[in-house]
Parts: sequence; structure tokens; C-alpha cells
Amino acid sequence: MSFVSSFLGTIKRHKWATAITIIVLIPIIGLVVFALQPSKPTYVTQKAVRGDLKQTVEAVGTVISDRDLDLQFPSSGIVSSVSVKEGDHVTAGQTIATLRSGNLAAAVASAQGQVQAAQANLDALLQGSRPEDIAITQADVDNKKASLQAAQQSLQTATDAVQSAQQNLAALKQQASTSLAGYVTTMDSSSQQQLTTADIALSSMLDIFNNNDVADAVIKYGTSEYDLLKQDIHSNDAVIKQLANTPAPVDYDTAMSLMTQTRIAVQNAATDVDRTYALISKLPVTSYFTESSRATYKSSISTQRSAIQAAVAAIDSTIKTVQDASAGYDTQITQQEAALTSAQGARDKAQADIATYQSALQISEAQLQLKTAPPRQTDIDTAEAQLQQAKGALAAAAANYQNTILTAPIDGVITKVNVKTGEVTPVGAAVTMLGTSPYRVEMYVSEIDIPKVQVSQSGSVELDAFRGTHFKLHVSEIDTAPTNQDGVNKYRVRLDFNYPHDDLKVGMTGDAEIDTGIRTNVVYVPLRSVLTNADGTKTVRVLTADGTLSQRPVTTGMEGSDGNVEIVSGVKEGDNVVVLVK
Repeated sequence: MSFVSSFLGTIKRHKWATAITIIVLIPIIGLVVFALQPSKPTYVTQKAVRGDLKQTVEAVGTVISDRDLDLQFPSSGIVSSVSVKEGDHVTAGQTIATLRSGNLAAAVASAQGQVQAAQANLDALLQGSRPEDIAITQADVDNKKASLQAAQQSLQTATDAVQSAQQNLAALKQQASTSLAGYVTTMDSSSQQQLTTADIALSSMLDIFNNNDVADAVIKYGTSEYDLLKQDIHSNDAVIKQLANTPAPVDYDTAMSLMTQTRIAVQNAATDVDRTYALISKLPVTSYFTESSRATYKSSISTQRSAIQAAVAAIDSTIKTVQDASAGYDTQITQQEAALTSAQGARDKAQADIATYQSALQISEAQLQLKTAPPRQTDIDTAEAQLQQAKGALAAAAANYQNTILTAPIDGVITKVNVKTGEVTPVGAAVTMLGTSPYRVEMYVSEIDIPKVQVSQSGSVELDAFRGTHFKLHVSEIDTAPTNQDGVNKYRVRLDFNYPHDDLKVGMTGDAEIDTGIRTNVVYVPLRSVLTNADGTKTVRVLTADGTLSQRPVTTGMEGSDGNVEIVSGVKEGDNVVVLVK
């Protein structure tokens, strides 16, 4: 209340100053409010029109002529002779100049020799083989037959030897099996007994590891050796149990195999026991794991180690006893197996020899049949084809030789000679001439416009030398590959005049255009009024009579050269489309 009273008192004391301040501030506040208000947009519009729409492609056109010919040698070389000079009239096929052709002439001679050789080969085939050649081939066939018979006899002998060795080996093994049958039961019993000892030892190790005091020491010791050792004990114990459950062996070989596997498994168990002893010995003393505990565990492990070492020794003793008993039979079996292998080798060699002689005999008999049989039509055809191939090579050599001769392709007048006798052929034209072909127009079209151009489309050119005259043209050729024009890739288009114009000159230029499309009686709008959305759809903004702006989707057609575009759907004639928003 004191502040309000003080403020009102100030106003009363300064009435005129307060009034002047209010009068000044009111317009300023009004102007600020007016300036901050958003302005209304101004639309630049244009009516959608119905009419004809034309599309053209424009470029600079140059008058050219196929009768202005640059003649070049197909191959490079040294000029041997020049037969014309500037201003000479020549006829089609007339020799203009030649190159040195010594090597090419030699190639023609060589190709002629190949033709003669192919002709002689065909003649010899038609005449057939000589009697002397047939007799030599017959003798070779008889020799191959004799060798085949000898190999077949060797195979029979070797086959009999293999059967005999197999029978002897089987009898020897049966004799050994009968003699060693008593050891089978002994090995099985010993295997089961030592497997049981190993299983008990490993179980004892696992029991030690499962005690809390040992687990506490392992945790404080922090070694991965404990986990690896425990994993190995479980793995080896699984193998031991599997071997213990193996069916009892019925023969010597099976029993010896089981005994050998048992020896490996028990030895692995012994290793695990030794590793357990070492681990217990180096574990640190804890409040639970005392030196007294360590001594007790070491004593228990030592007892199992002694038992399992005794098991390994027992297995070794059993294996040695059985091996000593079977040593005599093993030696005899080895010798008999060697005899069997030797007999099998002789049999395999005889079989290989038979296959070799059979193949050789087939080849010799085929050669004999070939020499005695009349020539086949296919052979004659092949020889004739080789003759034709040689003739083709001769034609190619002759063509290469012909490339050293420059001839006039059409009737005309020599306009320039760029070569002299003894010179190397130039990079460009050797001779230029003017023929009788009609004039044409050449233009280069950008890669954006070239898809619109098609052969036979109409066009025109207004040459700088004939302003106001539009010479009618039609598209005759379109290059498929681009040509670099001032660093830009463009496509060359050639157009022919609809009728001859003898008053034109090569090199004249002017504005050329090609009519690439026309639409009659269609609705079109300015191209810049069409908006393309992110999804590829197109829209046009239409301003109605009441000032409302609407966005309409449209389908566009052909784009005209005058900046308008055809509207297929979405806008009708007379609609006020927005071209620009200010």
C-alpha cells in the first residue's frame, strides 16, 4: 500500500510529464504490435490451359557430307607408290597408293603352300593305305596278342598263389587262437581287476577335492590347475567305467586290445593321482586346511598311488607274459602275411599288364582296321574342311596383302594427297576425296535429351548462312556410344535432308531442332508449379476464388520445350495453380 500511495503521489506531482509520456508511448506500442503480426503470403498464379504441347531437342547443327571422304590405309607401313595428285578424277576401285608388302607377299606364298599340302592329304586319303603299311600293322597286332596271352597265364599263377597264402594264413591264425585261448580269460580278469583299482583311486581323489577344507584352500590359492585336474579325473574315470563295462573278449586279438586300452587308462589315472599329490602339497595353510590335514591327505593319496602303480605293473606283466606266449605265432603270421602280400602284388601286376596289353591290342587292331577299311565320309569331310581352312588362310593373307593397296571406294575427285613415296603412313587420312553422296546435318545431343530422340523423327535446321529458312530434316542415325565434346559426354545424331540442297557447303552451322513429341488438346501448367514429394508423388497447389489454397495430387505427362508440362489427372482447365509463393 505504501508503494502504490507513493506511485500515485508521484503522478499527481508530475501531471504534465506523465501525460506527455503516455501520448508518446501509445503510437510506439501500436507500431510494435503491428510489426510483430505475421504478414499474409502473396501467391503468383497462372491458369491451367488446354491446348497443344510440343517437345523438341535443340542443339547446334553442322552440315557434313559422306562424299567428303578421308581415305586411310588399313595397316601402317612405308609408302611404295602414289598414283594420283590433287584434282585427279578417279573411279571406284582405282588404285590410289600402295605400301611395301614383302612380308605379306611371303605370307600369301606360304598360305598357297598350305593349300597344296591340304589338297595332297585329301588325295592320299582317297587313295587308301599301301600294302606295306598294312603288313607292318598286322605284325604289331600279332605281337600284342602274344603278350596278352602271357600276361593272362601269369595272372592265373598269381591268383592260385594268393588263394594258397590266404588258406595258410587262416590256418595259422586258427592254430594261434586255439593255443592262446587260455590267455583270453586271464587278460579279461586282470583288466577288470586293475580297472577297479584305478576307479577306486580316482574316486578317492574326487572325495578329497569335495572336502570343505580343501575347497577353502583352493579358493585362496586361486589356481586354475584345480579345475583342469578335476575335469581330467572325471574324464579318465568315465573311460575306466566304459572299459569295465565292455563285454568279455572272445579271442586273443580282442583281449590284447582291451588290455592295451586298460593299460593306457590306468596309467592316466596314475598321472592324475600324482598331480593330486602335487596340488595338495603346494596348497597354502588356512584356518580350515591345516598342516595336519595336508599330512592326512598326502598319506591317503600315497596309498592310492602305490595301489595304482602296482596295477600298472601288473598289467605290464600280464601283457609281457601273453606276448611272450604269442611271439612264435606272431613271427609265423608275419611271414605268412608277407607271402600273401607278395602274391597279391604279383596278381595285381598281372592284372595291370593285361589291361595294358588289351588297350595296346585294341589300338593296334583299330589301326589295322583303319588301314584296311576304305576312307570314311567323315574323314573325307575333315580333310576337305582342312583344305577349306587352308584356302581361308590364303584368302586372309591375300586380304592382308590387299590392305597395302589404297583404292577409291566411289567415283570422285582427289582433293588432297598427304603421303609421298618412301614415307611412313600418316596417323590421319592419307588421301581425301570428294564423292557424290548427299549433304547431311550432324548435331551432338546431351545425355539428358538423347532418350527422347528416335530414328525417323522430324526436325529442321536454320543455318546462319540462310537465316529465315528452315530446312526440313529427319533423324537417320544415332550413335550408341558418347563422344566427348569440350569435356562433356554427348551423343552424335545424324539427320538427312528431305530433299537435296546443292547450294549448301560442308561446315555450315546453325540452330537444329528435332520434334520429339507432341500432345494435342491436353491440359498443361507451368512445370515449376508441380512439386515432387519425398515419396516420388507429385502435387499442384490450387488457389480457389475464396482465397483457399489446396494441395492436389496430379499425374504428369510429357514436358514441353516451352516450360509447360502435361497434366493427365488432378487439375482441370481453368484452375488457378500457384507458381510462386512470396
